[in-house]
Amino acid sequence: MKIAFLSNSYGEDHSGALIGQKIKNLHPKIKIIAFPLISFGEEYQKRGIDVIGGNTPPPSGGFLLKSLAKLVKDIIETFPAPFSYIKRVHEFKDEIDLAIVVGDVPLLIMGWIALRRKEYFLAPCKSDWIAPHLKVEKIIMQRLTEVVFTHDELTASNLREKGVNAIFLGNPMMDGLNRENKYHPPEGSTLIGILPGSREESYGNMKKISKVVEILSSRDKNLNFAVALSETADKERMMKSLDGVNSEIELVEGGFVDILKSSKLVISLAGTASEQAVGLGIPVVSFSGSGAQTTKRRLLGQKKLLGEAFTYLEYEPKRIAKKIQEILDDKELKNLMKRNGIKRMGPPGGAKRIAEFILEKEGI
Repeated sequence: MKIAFLSNSYGEDHSGALIGQKIKNLHPKIKIIAFPLISFGEEYQKRGIDVIGGNTPPPSGGFLLKSLAKLVKDIIETFPAPFSYIKRVHEFKDEIDLAIVVGDVPLLIMGWIALRRKEYFLAPCKSDWIAPHLKVEKIIMQRLTEVVFTHDELTASNLREKGVNAIFLGNPMMDGLNRENKYHPPEGSTLIGILPGSREESYGNMKKISKVVEILSSRDKNLNFAVALSETADKERMMKSLDGVNSEIELVEGGFVDILKSSKLVISLAGTASEQAVGLGIPVVSFSGSGAQTTKRRLLGQKKLLGEAFTYLEYEPKRIAKKIQEILDDKELKNLMKRNGIKRMGPPGGAKRIAEFILEKEGI
């Protein structure tokens, strides 16, 4: 049997790869192939899953740009991608027994055009906490999907009321978060994790974060700070972004989970990583950054998604530092944020539960 995963980009690739890996663990003879839309499928490759094709991300990295010229360039460069993608998937139509789409409704439609069959659909891109599916999207899901796996129970419940076969079994993004043993904070200190993001804007974000760190470290010498560098980050360039407080901040490569699980609080201007942090029960504080991923509008949306676990403030370093200290000092508030974050993101194990559900439904 051959199962195809169709996924949008890096975050969706990660979830798809985890589900694919669980399917392989349960039934080693099943063949898994992946069709990433906007990436080269590195997450699949890490787990030994064959990747068919792949594309370079657009100039915006998938986020709406403020510059009209750059937006036009984005559209021109990515315009052929959906057509070539459909053609690529269609070439394997007769070999594919089952398709799992991880992403948004446009990708679901592309998969249906290419394969002409109903698909299993993991829909992590929308949640009723922040951006409910449109009426037309619900109609499309009714007609083109076997089952829709949602971001949370609220979304699943509301979709079922509208006739969509939806279920929440957990977020695969909460799976695989095991310690790397690449970072351990100094004993007796309180660690604040820092997630500046993974794109070009992360260096500008770090400059802003460093101002907050400077204030915090001057007020409390027991605080330690560690930056979880993304795989794409330039460590030397990030060091230059620290703006003179580099002695108080450690830059850590490959220690993302170590930092999260050791932190009492996280300053985050990231996307998926913020969701993972609150899902682990860690309070997150955020503010507007220097690029398209960290606009006020986007972060307020993230606040709606993550609720009490996520604090958004205007960029005023003194006020942000004061709020962080308040959270650290208030045990009851920290526990409230922890409970809320775990409730919003759901327990780990979603990838295995989704894999088992699909295999059982298919009688495998």
